[in-house]
Amino acid sequence: MAAFLAFVQTVHTQRAEESAASGGSRPSTRPGDLQSVVPFKIQVPNAVLADLKRRLSQARFADEFPDAGWDYGTNLAYLKSLIEYWRDKYDWRAQEKQLNAFDQFKTNIDGVDIHFIHQRSKNPNSMPLLLLNGWPSSIMEYEKVIGPLTDPVAYGRGVEDSFNVVIPAMPGFGFSGKPRERGYDPARIARMWVQLMARLGYTRYGAHGSDWGSGIATRVALDDPAHVVALHLAGCGGGAPAAPAAPANAGNQAPPIVNNAVNAAHNLGYQEIQSTKPQTLGQGLSDSPVGLSSWIVEKWYGWSDHDGDLEKVFTKDELLTNVIIYWVTNSGASSARIYYESRHMLGGPLPSSPFVQPTGRVSVPTGCGAFPLQYDRRATPLSTNTEADRTAAETRYNLVHFTTMPHGGHFPALEQPKLWVDDIRTFFHEAATAKKP
Repeated sequence: MAAFLAFVQTVHTQRAEESAASGGSRPSTRPGDLQSVVPFKIQVPNAVLADLKRRLSQARFADEFPDAGWDYGTNLAYLKSLIEYWRDKYDWRAQEKQLNAFDQFKTNIDGVDIHFIHQRSKNPNSMPLLLLNGWPSSIMEYEKVIGPLTDPVAYGRGVEDSFNVVIPAMPGFGFSGKPRERGYDPARIARMWVQLMARLGYTRYGAHGSDWGSGIATRVALDDPAHVVALHLAGCGGGAPAAPAAPANAGNQAPPIVNNAVNAAHNLGYQEIQSTKPQTLGQGLSDSPVGLSSWIVEKWYGWSDHDGDLEKVFTKDELLTNVIIYWVTNSGASSARIYYESRHMLGGPLPSSPFVQPTGRVSVPTGCGAFPLQYDRRATPLSTNTEADRTAAETRYNLVHFTTMPHGGHFPALEQPKLWVDDIRTFFHEAATAKKP
């Protein structure tokens, strides 16, 4: 505990010293200044909500086999129940008020208006923490952890566990602006977040990422090692999943052939579309709230840890608030373009995966907090070879913390907030005493 207190005090002292050395200048807040940071509140016009309700009331659904379940995509019965709830019971204004309880701002970086939450702790020595999410997520992913991170005393923890959190929406996502040109790939976005943290006056900060946010947070640590003091990721990758055991032969029936490549391909169709023809898909996502919710919720179902009942881990309100952020900002197509930009960032297109791994080894202390069902792995058990996974991660990171949680999925801060927060706190305590290579 003493080490962590010294760690955050050092961060605070260095921040003050560097500010003084630069003349004590602070980010500009002049209206119209491209470097200004201006307060922002979410205020969706009534006309947008009325149009949404009209579209929901006129929804037309595709047919489905009686026993399809989720095998062919979003289950029809579940989608109908979600749309009915959205149309008749869901209260966006209540959700909007809840989100507006957080301090929000906008600033222009690299030609795009960036929306972000910047919630400060009352503790002046708090560690600044950049929280990054991916697709199809939003600022909603971190809603449940902002309070425990910024006001730990209210949640039964000591003040020394406090953070200042910065949660930006990527270009083309949510209430951030939409790029008007090509090239906003993960490397470019990482440079934008380095600028954002500098503009907020933070000269020492930590970073965390999930999904796209993991790769982008890694690039932030590589690009800004003088200011990033520690990096935490929702899993750092590792060895291949363990091969499933072949079932016993029943009578004369041959055991099914398990092909991991086929299993992967079965779940990666969305990547192929979004990394090649996002505009074609985007027209449907922009015109139909049913199509948008079907496209997004199928991923939340497939990537979360549950036994077939999605609402054991997320409420309908949580699912729909994430979806409606995409709807009211018309960001279905613009958010999908990150797949295209990444797949083409090396002069592309790349032949397969759109995920281009950053080059170089991260020197800052790094923690991996993996959750067992982060991706479509229902046909292949999670790898339990943690030593192999850790060794693989150590080739890319200065690894000081490696944990595989007992349960949880792709959106861990919303799905398993306590496990996620506990791992963040444990890691930053360990990072305080870690030695740099």
